Amino acid sequence: MVTFFRKILGEVKQAESILAVQSAKKPSQPKEPTKRKIKDEPKKKAKKEVEKESAEAAEEEEAPKPKAKNPLDQTNFCEVVVKGFWDMYDPEGYSLWFCDYKYNDVNTVSFVTLNKVGGFLQWMDLARKYVFGKMLVIGSNPPFKVKGLWLFHRQEIPRFIIDECYDMELYDWCKVDITDEDQKERVNQMIEDHEPFEGQALLDAKCFK
Repeated sequence: MVTFFRKILGEVKQAESILAVQSAKKPSQPKEPTKRKIKDEPKKKAKKEVEKESAEAAEEEEAPKPKAKNPLDQTNFCEVVVKGFWDMYDPEGYSLWFCDYKYNDVNTVSFVTLNKVGGFLQWMDLARKYVFGKMLVIGSNPPFKVKGLWLFHRQEIPRFIIDECYDMELYDWCKVDITDEDQKERVNQMIEDHEPFEGQALLDAKCFK
Protein backbone atom coordinates (compact mmCIF):
# COMPACT_ATOMS: atom_id res chain seq x y z
CA MET A 1 0.00 0.00 0.00
CA VAL A 2 2.82 2.43 0.86
CA THR A 3 4.55 1.68 -2.46
CA PHE A 4 1.30 2.33 -4.27
CA PHE A 5 0.92 5.81 -2.75
CA ARG A 6 4.53 6.66 -3.50
CA LYS A 7 4.02 5.77 -7.13
CA ILE A 8 0.90 7.92 -7.35
CA LEU A 9 2.59 10.90 -5.67
CA GLY A 10 5.57 10.57 -8.05
CA GLU A 11 3.27 10.70 -11.05
CA VAL A 12 1.47 13.76 -9.65
CA LYS A 13 4.75 15.64 -9.14
CA GLN A 14 5.91 14.70 -12.64
CA ALA A 15 2.65 15.99 -14.09
CA GLU A 16 2.98 19.28 -12.16
CA SER A 17 6.51 19.84 -13.53
CA ILE A 18 5.33 19.18 -17.09
CA LEU A 19 2.47 21.65 -16.64
CA ALA A 20 4.89 24.28 -15.29
CA VAL A 21 7.17 23.93 -18.33
CA GLN A 22 4.23 24.10 -20.70
CA SER A 23 2.88 27.26 -19.01
CA ALA A 24 6.29 28.93 -19.48
CA LYS A 25 6.12 28.41 -23.25
CA LYS A 26 4.57 30.94 -25.57
CA PRO A 27 0.83 30.38 -25.80
CA SER A 28 -0.13 28.77 -29.08
CA GLN A 29 -2.41 30.47 -31.58
CA PRO A 30 -6.08 29.58 -31.31
CA LYS A 31 -7.17 27.02 -33.85
CA GLU A 32 -9.70 27.78 -36.50
CA PRO A 33 -13.27 26.87 -35.62
CA THR A 34 -13.66 24.66 -38.69
CA LYS A 35 -10.63 22.57 -37.74
CA ARG A 36 -11.85 22.26 -34.16
CA LYS A 37 -15.15 20.90 -35.40
CA ILE A 38 -13.37 18.42 -37.63
CA LYS A 39 -11.25 17.19 -34.70
CA ASP A 40 -14.25 17.05 -32.37
CA GLU A 41 -16.27 14.84 -34.69
CA PRO A 42 -14.24 11.62 -34.07
CA LYS A 43 -14.59 12.21 -30.31
CA LYS A 44 -18.37 12.54 -30.62
CA LYS A 45 -18.57 9.41 -32.71
CA ALA A 46 -16.44 7.49 -30.20
CA LYS A 47 -18.65 8.73 -27.35
CA LYS A 48 -21.80 7.59 -29.15
CA GLU A 49 -20.30 4.17 -29.79
CA VAL A 50 -19.37 3.80 -26.10
CA GLU A 51 -22.90 4.80 -25.04
CA LYS A 52 -24.40 2.32 -27.52
CA GLU A 53 -22.18 -0.50 -26.25
CA SER A 54 -23.08 0.35 -22.64
CA ALA A 55 -26.80 0.26 -23.47
CA GLU A 56 -26.46 -3.09 -25.22
CA ALA A 57 -24.51 -4.53 -22.27
CA ALA A 58 -27.21 -3.31 -19.86
CA GLU A 59 -29.91 -4.97 -21.97
CA GLU A 60 -28.00 -8.25 -21.94
CA GLU A 61 -27.66 -8.10 -18.16
CA GLU A 62 -31.37 -7.36 -17.67
CA ALA A 63 -32.49 -10.13 -20.03
CA PRO A 64 -33.45 -13.25 -18.04
CA LYS A 65 -30.97 -16.06 -18.52
CA PRO A 66 -32.30 -19.62 -18.96
CA LYS A 67 -31.84 -21.79 -15.89
CA ALA A 68 -29.27 -24.54 -16.15
CA LYS A 69 -30.79 -28.01 -16.35
CA ASN A 70 -30.42 -30.07 -13.21
CA PRO A 71 -28.76 -33.38 -14.13
CA LEU A 72 -30.66 -34.93 -11.20
CA ASP A 73 -34.23 -33.87 -11.85
CA GLN A 74 -37.03 -35.73 -10.10
CA THR A 75 -37.19 -38.54 -12.67
CA ASN A 76 -33.45 -39.14 -12.79
CA PHE A 77 -33.18 -38.82 -9.01
CA CYS A 78 -35.74 -41.59 -8.48
CA GLU A 79 -33.98 -43.79 -10.99
CA VAL A 80 -30.65 -43.25 -9.22
CA VAL A 81 -32.14 -43.99 -5.79
CA VAL A 82 -33.92 -47.16 -6.91
CA LYS A 83 -30.91 -48.45 -8.83
CA GLY A 84 -28.63 -47.68 -5.87
CA PHE A 85 -30.98 -49.54 -3.53
CA TRP A 86 -30.92 -52.74 -5.59
CA ASP A 87 -27.17 -52.48 -6.16
CA MET A 88 -26.60 -52.43 -2.38
CA TYR A 89 -29.36 -54.84 -1.40
CA ASP A 90 -28.10 -58.10 0.12
CA PRO A 91 -30.90 -60.68 -0.20
CA GLU A 92 -29.05 -63.16 2.01
CA GLY A 93 -28.49 -60.79 4.92
CA TYR A 94 -31.72 -58.77 4.67
CA SER A 95 -35.37 -59.19 3.81
CA LEU A 96 -38.10 -56.88 2.51
CA TRP A 97 -41.64 -56.84 3.87
CA PHE A 98 -44.93 -55.24 2.84
CA CYS A 99 -47.31 -54.17 5.57
CA ASP A 100 -51.00 -53.24 5.24
CA TYR A 101 -53.07 -51.69 7.99
CA LYS A 102 -55.85 -54.09 8.98
CA TYR A 103 -58.49 -51.48 9.75
CA ASN A 104 -58.39 -49.04 6.85
CA ASP A 105 -62.19 -48.75 6.86
CA VAL A 106 -62.00 -46.64 10.06
CA ASN A 107 -59.47 -44.19 8.58
CA THR A 108 -62.07 -41.54 7.81
CA VAL A 109 -60.18 -38.49 9.16
CA SER A 110 -56.88 -37.58 7.49
CA PHE A 111 -55.02 -36.13 10.49
CA VAL A 112 -56.08 -39.05 12.71
CA THR A 113 -54.75 -41.48 10.11
CA LEU A 114 -51.46 -39.56 9.89
CA ASN A 115 -51.19 -39.65 13.70
CA LYS A 116 -51.59 -43.43 13.62
CA VAL A 117 -48.63 -43.70 11.25
CA GLY A 118 -46.60 -41.30 13.38
CA GLY A 119 -47.32 -43.35 16.50
CA PHE A 120 -46.26 -46.56 14.76
CA LEU A 121 -42.95 -44.98 13.71
CA GLN A 122 -42.34 -43.86 17.30
CA TRP A 123 -42.69 -47.45 18.45
CA MET A 124 -40.26 -48.54 15.72
CA ASP A 125 -37.65 -46.09 17.00
CA LEU A 126 -36.22 -48.83 19.22
CA ALA A 127 -35.08 -50.65 16.05
CA ARG A 128 -33.79 -47.63 14.14
CA LYS A 129 -30.28 -49.09 13.84
CA TYR A 130 -31.55 -52.26 12.21
CA VAL A 131 -34.40 -51.29 9.89
CA PHE A 132 -35.41 -49.02 7.05
CA GLY A 133 -39.02 -48.23 6.20
CA LYS A 134 -41.42 -46.30 4.00
CA MET A 135 -45.00 -45.64 5.07
CA LEU A 136 -47.61 -44.36 2.63
CA VAL A 137 -51.04 -42.91 3.34
CA ILE A 138 -53.07 -43.35 0.17
CA GLY A 139 -56.24 -41.72 -1.09
CA SER A 140 -57.64 -38.27 -1.72
CA ASN A 141 -60.91 -39.15 0.01
CA PRO A 142 -61.70 -41.34 3.05
CA PRO A 143 -61.32 -44.05 3.98
CA PHE A 144 -57.54 -43.67 3.67
CA LYS A 145 -55.29 -46.69 3.21
CA VAL A 146 -52.03 -47.17 5.10
CA LYS A 147 -49.35 -49.31 3.47
CA GLY A 148 -45.66 -49.75 4.15
CA LEU A 149 -42.40 -51.27 3.00
CA TRP A 150 -39.77 -52.40 5.51
CA LEU A 151 -36.23 -53.68 5.26
CA PHE A 152 -35.19 -55.94 8.15
CA HIS A 153 -31.88 -57.49 9.05
CA ARG A 154 -31.97 -61.25 8.44
CA GLN A 155 -34.73 -63.25 6.79
CA GLU A 156 -37.41 -62.80 9.44
CA ILE A 157 -38.74 -59.84 11.39
CA PRO A 158 -36.64 -59.63 14.58
CA ARG A 159 -38.50 -61.03 17.55
CA PHE A 160 -37.71 -58.08 19.84
CA ILE A 161 -39.48 -55.72 17.38
CA ILE A 162 -42.63 -57.88 17.41
CA ASP A 163 -42.55 -58.03 21.21
CA GLU A 164 -41.79 -54.37 21.89
CA CYS A 165 -43.59 -52.57 19.08
CA TYR A 166 -47.24 -53.21 19.94
CA ASP A 167 -48.57 -51.62 16.74
CA MET A 168 -46.99 -54.43 14.70
CA GLU A 169 -50.11 -56.52 15.29
CA LEU A 170 -52.28 -53.85 13.64
CA TYR A 171 -50.70 -54.69 10.28
CA ASP A 172 -50.69 -57.66 7.96
CA TRP A 173 -47.10 -58.54 7.02
CA CYS A 174 -46.03 -60.19 3.78
CA LYS A 175 -42.46 -61.00 2.79
CA VAL A 176 -41.43 -59.64 -0.61
CA ASP A 177 -40.50 -62.14 -3.27
CA ILE A 178 -37.82 -60.23 -5.20
CA THR A 179 -37.95 -62.80 -8.01
CA ASP A 180 -41.51 -61.61 -8.73
CA GLU A 181 -41.24 -58.61 -11.09
CA ASP A 182 -44.63 -57.22 -10.01
CA GLN A 183 -43.61 -57.21 -6.35
CA LYS A 184 -40.24 -55.73 -7.24
CA GLU A 185 -41.93 -52.93 -9.19
CA ARG A 186 -44.20 -52.26 -6.19
CA VAL A 187 -41.08 -51.91 -4.04
CA ASN A 188 -39.65 -49.42 -6.54
CA GLN A 189 -42.81 -47.32 -6.50
CA MET A 190 -42.91 -47.22 -2.71
CA ILE A 191 -39.26 -46.17 -2.48
CA GLU A 192 -39.72 -43.31 -4.94
CA ASP A 193 -43.16 -42.20 -3.66
CA HIS A 194 -44.66 -42.90 -7.06
CA GLU A 195 -47.97 -41.16 -7.68
CA PRO A 196 -50.56 -42.37 -8.34
CA PHE A 197 -49.83 -45.46 -6.26
CA GLU A 198 -52.08 -48.40 -7.11
CA GLY A 199 -54.40 -45.98 -8.88
CA GLN A 200 -54.77 -43.52 -5.98
CA ALA A 201 -53.21 -40.23 -4.92
CA LEU A 202 -50.66 -40.05 -2.11
CA LEU A 203 -51.84 -38.16 0.94
CA ASP A 204 -48.51 -38.53 2.71
CA ALA A 205 -45.26 -40.49 2.61
CA LYS A 206 -42.85 -40.97 5.50
CA CYS A 207 -39.35 -42.39 5.47
CA PHE A 208 -37.96 -44.17 8.53
CA LYS A 209 -34.19 -44.53 8.59
